[in-house]
Amino acid sequence: MGEQIDVLFPDLLGLTHGKTVPAHRLDHPTHYAITCMVQGLDLGFLKTASYSTSAGFPDMEAIVDQDTVRPWTDGRTTAMASLFRTNGQPLPLDSRRQLRLICDRWQELGYTPMTGFEMEFFLLDGRSPLTRLPVPDHRVYGIGAGADPTGTIEAIVAFAEHAHLQVEGMNAEFTPSQVEVSLHYQPALPAADCALLFREATRIVARSRGIDATYMARPFGDTVGSGLHANMSMATPDGANAFYDPDDAIGISAVARHFIAGLLAHHEAIAAFAAPTVNSYKRLTPGMLSGYWANWGIDNRIATVRIPGQRGATTRVEHRMADGTASPHMLAAVLLAAGLHGVEAKLALSEPQVGDADAAPNTDRHTPHSLADALDALEADEVLRSYLEPDLVDVYIGLKRREHQRWLSAVTDWEQQEYSRVY
Repeated sequence: MGEQIDVLFPDLLGLTHGKTVPAHRLDHPTHYAITCMVQGLDLGFLKTASYSTSAGFPDMEAIVDQDTVRPWTDGRTTAMASLFRTNGQPLPLDSRRQLRLICDRWQELGYTPMTGFEMEFFLLDGRSPLTRLPVPDHRVYGIGAGADPTGTIEAIVAFAEHAHLQVEGMNAEFTPSQVEVSLHYQPALPAADCALLFREATRIVARSRGIDATYMARPFGDTVGSGLHANMSMATPDGANAFYDPDDAIGISAVARHFIAGLLAHHEAIAAFAAPTVNSYKRLTPGMLSGYWANWGIDNRIATVRIPGQRGATTRVEHRMADGTASPHMLAAVLLAAGLHGVEAKLALSEPQVGDADAAPNTDRHTPHSLADALDALEADEVLRSYLEPDLVDVYIGLKRREHQRWLSAVTDWEQQEYSRVY
């Protein structure tokens, strides 16, 4: 272990916070006590009962999960922390705890949730306004110069391997300077930790090389956005895949069918976490392969819930709605909660989407068209919210309502260019 360790934890927006402490102080959580306010923070702080002004900005303690210690930058190590009040009680605003609680409920049914994330982002040349990194030899699924002539992708993979983030593959996406990475399939909590840290690692490496990166949902209006696809299945105690059924017509089990039905039942409310920014809804439109319709399909990338063609141990459910700004921990928690409701209630599954859902959808349900509408859907979905920590949901909605209000008050470059010289 290095002499310094970065103790990190995610807030409700999926951004990291923490402190760098001497490694020999790792077992002294009060050494890096932090105000609870940080969990209700964006550009300012949200006034919330028990966590901010009225409570005197009380402390929380970040206690390291010892099995998350890993090599990091500049000879330091890093580790993920769980959050507690100073009286030892778990902090409700801990997204890692929320995911752990949902996984525990699956464990009570005899299943271990398995998750693998596919992440997309753009490499930027560092100029303002945002400018894509030039890739003259771009091609879809390109590697080497066909993905990134600066070699930054290879450097990111090397750093990720050093940090034990377990990259399974990395390549160019459809658009020049857009990159896709697949991370190792594993139990849901460490999978979300790796996704969170990989997003941090991307910027660390890119900026060290004089360029930048963004996971923004749709940073450029002339091209597609960046997704955060979650692949999920359930492992039984003997290691079998509970989503596979060799006797089923398409090879998926009743558990998988109920799970998918749960995802579709809560389609609109899931968007509040899967598409968490104002910009997200410029990606969630027909024609973007982005999870707009409340449907599922067999190896169909135009459906929101895709069942890839592999079967046996690799049978899985891919949810395609989320974008790169989603919190991996909250996304996994909400998807697994929706699927759990489907299994517990034995929800019936609709017929799969066949062909182009955008041309001929088999449903009239789709994602909300704005962040405000998605938050309305979350507030109205009492069943999904019953699986989640009430304080966490309330603070999250408060943060996002305020974000949406800032958007409504903003004067954009487009408005200035469109109107200032005409009127």
